[in-house]
Amino acid sequence: MLRALTLLALAALIVRAAVVAGRHPAAASGGQPVTIEMSVWGMPWENDLYTKVYIPEFERENPGIKVRFQYFEDYPNRLLLSHAGGIAPDVMRQNIDFAMLWMRKGVNLPLDQFIDGPDGIDRNDFLPVTWQGIQYKGQTFGVPQDVNILALYYNKTLFDKAGIGYPDASWTWDDLKRASTRLTEDKDRDGHPEVVGLDMGWGGWSFRPFLYQAGGRFWNEDQTRTVIDSPEAVKALRYYKSLMRTYSLTRSNSQRGGLGPDKFFEQGKVALFIDGSWRTPSLKKNAPGLRFGVAPLPRGKRPMSVSTSCFWAVSSQSRHPDAAWKLAKFLSSTDALTRYWQYLWVAPPARWSALRSPAFRNVTGAPGRIPALTTQAEWKEKCAWIPEVLENGWTTVEVDGPYSSQLMLHLNEAVDRVLLENADPATVLREAARATNDDIRKARENEAHP
Repeated sequence: MLRALTLLALAALIVRAAVVAGRHPAAASGGQPVTIEMSVWGMPWENDLYTKVYIPEFERENPGIKVRFQYFEDYPNRLLLSHAGGIAPDVMRQNIDFAMLWMRKGVNLPLDQFIDGPDGIDRNDFLPVTWQGIQYKGQTFGVPQDVNILALYYNKTLFDKAGIGYPDASWTWDDLKRASTRLTEDKDRDGHPEVVGLDMGWGGWSFRPFLYQAGGRFWNEDQTRTVIDSPEAVKALRYYKSLMRTYSLTRSNSQRGGLGPDKFFEQGKVALFIDGSWRTPSLKKNAPGLRFGVAPLPRGKRPMSVSTSCFWAVSSQSRHPDAAWKLAKFLSSTDALTRYWQYLWVAPPARWSALRSPAFRNVTGAPGRIPALTTQAEWKEKCAWIPEVLENGWTTVEVDGPYSSQLMLHLNEAVDRVLLENADPATVLREAARATNDDIRKARENEAHP
């Protein structure tokens, strides 16, 4: 099956290569409009926003440029295959989670000459955190689009029943543990609570913000060595373990029946739930009777969350970089980002001018597909935490460095050993740091002597 899919992908690539090869020379000559390609991934209905709104508007404003739209499944692999074949799309939507390696490998075109040129953009209008993941060795390899943030979801009905005040930015680690304990219901005391106080995707992924809250970080200054064996990281992992072990606040995979923690939150069986900002629209859609709100993550030594970010990149293979820049700039305009938020509301926009505008509070949704927020009171309970976190700088993308894949491999193993084997946090983090730094050393040696 895998071989069949691979062959199918290669066949599609060959066909596309033929189309691209035949199109570019003709488009670039005789004063005809140039044709550039753009690619995206995501929910299929997002495509309407590109094909029916953004692209027609862009082509009207830029009559010398035509845009060919591409939606790819298995997106990272398709982009890498396209780049290897010399036909990468001119403009590519990317995520810092998977694109940092590509910046090192030269997939993306450095955009500083465009960003700071006469047809450039105001860097100061973008959230500082959104630039951090797309800069490498002093160069900028994209234009930010949005930023996702991890947050604390809470079931208002269960909180009211327990007589506990709703979470807010003042909550601490102690508040989270106390509330998780009180909200857990195990009426028959069989060790399998009917209501779980706190749930999340347990592992290295959800451990990350706790490390920052403890005052730690993942990398040294130039992101060439991990420091996840710091005293702050050990403290964070001990606390993280206590949430799961001490209070038996989670289910095994067999008990979950293959369902994620979000499904139990939708069913009213979880009181507190940690997940990203992208979860809010689907919770409202899938559980219309669920009374829930969203708050910043509780603070340890300091308040902090973890983010990822999408951005628009220009291919280093583009034959029309000026036209590609115009499209990347258009797609990251205040108006485009505002409409993206109002339509999907999965991640706030990367520009201050969009985040601080009245339109940010007007969430329209996509009729029949994504629900709207119908009142300002509902916007406040589900979205007011977002500007609070961003305005105060309570989130970071520091974990996403050039060697994040090596780091997360060993971090996931370390956290699993603590949670599942009761291993000592200091020991496993020390071993994970050593293994990660060994992998980085080998990777750098290979880069120096390919």
